[in-house]
Amino acid sequence: MKKMRKIFAVLLTLAMVLAMSMTAFAAEFGTKTNDTASLTVSGLVPGEATEVSVYKVVGWDEAASSWTLEQNVTAADVVLANKPVTINWSNFVDKRTTLTRVGTMNTTDGTATFHGLEIGAYYVYAGSEHTNYNPMGEAVYEYGNDGLMKPADKTIDAKGSTYNLTKAFTGANGTTTYQVVERGQEVPFTITAVFPSYGKDAKDRAFQITDEPTGMKVTGVTVKVGNDTLNLSDDTYKLVSVNEDGSDGDEITLPATEGQKVRVRFTSTYIGTKNAHAGQTVTVNVTAQITDADTFSNTASSDKGSNTPNVNGKLGSITINKYDETYNKDSETGEVTGNLLAGAEFSITPVKEGATEIKFVHVSDDETNKTSIYKKATAEEIANEEITKVTSIVAKYGKVVAKGLDDGDYTIVETKAPKGYSVVDVPNVKIINGDNPVATADVKDTKLNALPHTGGIGTTIFTIAGCLIMVTAAGLFFASRKRTNK
Repeated sequence: MKKMRKIFAVLLTLAMVLAMSMTAFAAEFGTKTNDTASLTVSGLVPGEATEVSVYKVVGWDEAASSWTLEQNVTAADVVLANKPVTINWSNFVDKRTTLTRVGTMNTTDGTATFHGLEIGAYYVYAGSEHTNYNPMGEAVYEYGNDGLMKPADKTIDAKGSTYNLTKAFTGANGTTTYQVVERGQEVPFTITAVFPSYGKDAKDRAFQITDEPTGMKVTGVTVKVGNDTLNLSDDTYKLVSVNEDGSDGDEITLPATEGQKVRVRFTSTYIGTKNAHAGQTVTVNVTAQITDADTFSNTASSDKGSNTPNVNGKLGSITINKYDETYNKDSETGEVTGNLLAGAEFSITPVKEGATEIKFVHVSDDETNKTSIYKKATAEEIANEEITKVTSIVAKYGKVVAKGLDDGDYTIVETKAPKGYSVVDVPNVKIINGDNPVATADVKDTKLNALPHTGGIGTTIFTIAGCLIMVTAAGLFFASRKRTNK
């Protein structure tokens, strides 16, 4: 008898472990039959243990051919008079525990399927420790070829219908196509999301959106929920910095420092306890100034979404190469050969009305690569008297690169030539809007013609000879007059 008890205990333990495993990881509930429907919830965060529950809110009375409201569902929740029926899914959030629950399961693979459902409409709740999903539901029926109603399998995209984070770089003309920008320019970004909902028993009622700039600094933020533009306050949202561990830092005022993350943190007062904003579109407009001279990027993230949309961009540049008379460019391959000349200086001016010579800040000189680098000065740098700005950039070793420029045409003027060479004309260049916004100007020069040395020995001989002739002529003149007088 003892042996049987031990065996029974082992079997019972195995059964309990199996049951717990099915509860934790199963992605299906109920039994699929031909005369019932199935409802699949997809788009859940994969790898995250998520509880999914289904509640029946509208039934079908086949005998009376009419819809019926289920337990604790009122006319304020479902309008049966409309065709089609109108269901306010958000109304069920606060009274979820009083509804007719069909089934509950936990899943980690991002989907959950409920089988054996009768014709009707079902409210779906989904939530986990880290993610809350907006109210959602579906009616599981369709009409057959005979015009009669029959059960149908349906799928709800929880991610698409609950929380979605997108980000766009909006150009000056309203487009979101790729665009080259210049250093110091302020660029607008748009982040859109959906305000989350919170279960009745939710302890973590928080919502934040973070903007992470690289090669930029955030200068302005506006927040809109639904049709309402929010003012920064304790009743709406706060702007805070972000610590290295991802937690909230101190409140910040704009403009932020270069590369500083800026977080929009909705306050508990605004989030509330009644899901008043659940499902509304959240629009965060960010303005950021370009501080890098080569590239920039901007990333958005949130505590209520797993996606992190990113926008990347580039700045234009002009490379000027100063060559001597050995310069040559192969007409077929485009390969350039020749000796670089050190010390030439150039100014650069955009080809547009009212444009003046661009002011630059020196970055570096690389003797190994024969390259000097300058970057376009920002308005703040121009106003800062402690920072040296120049309009003539120096090709110290023969090549100079001007970075941080916008797309468009530019005039280049050689303001000073290397010793022994002349100032020459430089053709205009064009930076093209695209993935490779780089322009190059090759400047060829020749040595100045050799001149005789002033005061050399040849001149001296001729001068002395001329003087001797003049003295001799004068002597002969006075001698002839003396004889005549005698």
